[in-house]
Amino acid sequence: MSRHLTWIVGDLAPGDQEVLTQLKALLSEAGWRASTEASVDAVLVWTQATLSADGDALIKVAQDRGTPVLLIGPTPGAEPSQLLEAAGVVTDTWSPPHRSRVRPAGPAAWQARVAPLGDPLEIESPILALAKVRENVEVLATAQLGLTAHPVLTWNPDGRVGTLSLRPSATRPDDVVAVGRLLHLALRQVLAIDPDETTPLVVGLLGFGAIGAEHARAADALSGLKLGALCDRSPARLTEAGQLFAGVTTTGDPADLLADDSLDVIVVSTPPDSHAHWADRVMAAGKDVIVEKPFALTVEDSDRVLATAARTGRRAVVYQNRRFDPDFLTIARMVRDGDLGEVFHLETFIGGYGHPCNYWHSDESVSGGALYDWGSHVIDQVLSLHPGRIAHVTCIEHKRKWHDVTNADHTSMSIRFVDGTEASFVHSDLAAALKPRWYLLGTGGAITSSWRHESVLRRNAVGTLDEDVLAVTDSPPMLSYVDTNGSETTLTQIVPEPHAFHRQFVDAVRHEWPMAVTAVQSRRVVAVMEAARSSARAGGAPISVDGDA
Repeated sequence: MSRHLTWIVGDLAPGDQEVLTQLKALLSEAGWRASTEASVDAVLVWTQATLSADGDALIKVAQDRGTPVLLIGPTPGAEPSQLLEAAGVVTDTWSPPHRSRVRPAGPAAWQARVAPLGDPLEIESPILALAKVRENVEVLATAQLGLTAHPVLTWNPDGRVGTLSLRPSATRPDDVVAVGRLLHLALRQVLAIDPDETTPLVVGLLGFGAIGAEHARAADALSGLKLGALCDRSPARLTEAGQLFAGVTTTGDPADLLADDSLDVIVVSTPPDSHAHWADRVMAAGKDVIVEKPFALTVEDSDRVLATAARTGRRAVVYQNRRFDPDFLTIARMVRDGDLGEVFHLETFIGGYGHPCNYWHSDESVSGGALYDWGSHVIDQVLSLHPGRIAHVTCIEHKRKWHDVTNADHTSMSIRFVDGTEASFVHSDLAAALKPRWYLLGTGGAITSSWRHESVLRRNAVGTLDEDVLAVTDSPPMLSYVDTNGSETTLTQIVPEPHAFHRQFVDAVRHEWPMAVTAVQSRRVVAVMEAARSSARAGGAPISVDGDA
């Protein structure tokens, strides 16, 4: 649902315009439309010193109407006295910029919306110390300065004025996104859009393999989700699920899930050739759907699911969980922050030497082939790092050794972007020598990686040592940044937020904050894989990508 904001901008400090541009884009994507009309839902004020007479007049109109006014960024420290009086705060001084731990305060439901797992938000920003906060002012978030927790988000319900005194840098886009989300939730809070008590979304699982269990744990951990029912054709898995998750309804018939009116969303964890079929049926039954990767095996099937979502008003999204791997999060942040300059060359690799699994993953008619398995993850990561238009895709497949399965033994594909950037992905079950998982070149540096060789040691029943050697892909690779002078630095990787995808899903459904992963992006991944498959069948000929040509 679209709502309307008036932005009143006064004097700007260096870098403010870039932050404002990013915040406006984020809020626009979340359904907030900029307006100059007198009747709007809220007014946002950003200035480091003064406002124009027109800006003062707009604020006076808003206050007369009882329209919420939020003083954001440097504004609370600029001391527009009539606004600070209405906000019910007395300011002191700004601290230097530092990594701040912002903690939600106030009502429990609000705190659960801001930090579903109870962890603080970490944002690099100066913090404005407050000398005084009136008793009637609601403190919605704080940050520590020394031994004092200073309010950084306040709301005075009597004066209808609030403050959000966080000032992220445009050079740290992740921090701007975090502040944008907090601002979005604060607007919904003061406008009473979100209820005081949020009923969790009840989740049904269609399939309870390893990934199904992952979704079940997320539903069990997040306050915004609740595991309601589970379907699997294996009685043993149903028994295991019932033991792990007390009170969950189990069934062997998917029709029971579709007919269960208590379920809000169903996770489809069936083999890939059935993803589109089940996604359509779930949405036709009036429920949102989370689909395991790949979205579908063809662009045609993906488009049909998107059309069903549009027709029914339901949400469809693909579980691109590798977006939240520590190695990818670290690389993505460095690319966004410009640490590599302009990235123009990306190489990715998954594989080793050994027989593929004998399950449906290695049956091309069911899985789509090796490219659709790991490729669904890796191509999604590549397109997230470089979302520019694609000129063409080329691909070569080899079938040389493992003739008892139908997947290719070795696949090598390349993406050529319109701007000249090139990306490659190799998936191999014939790679006696491993390539790096990541190899990125930019105009300001490079990133490469090395595989971990890990094992799990334990004592067996007779008291001797058992060693379970992990596949290299079971551990995040180690990353190194290589500077232009050749010096190499081992990177400390970002620790992912637990259940980040599922938290974002709740944010999107309940609070209209857009997810990082969208079904349209996952449809594009399928389009690239379909073009690669066509190229392989044509002996490596360049093939254009549906939607990019």
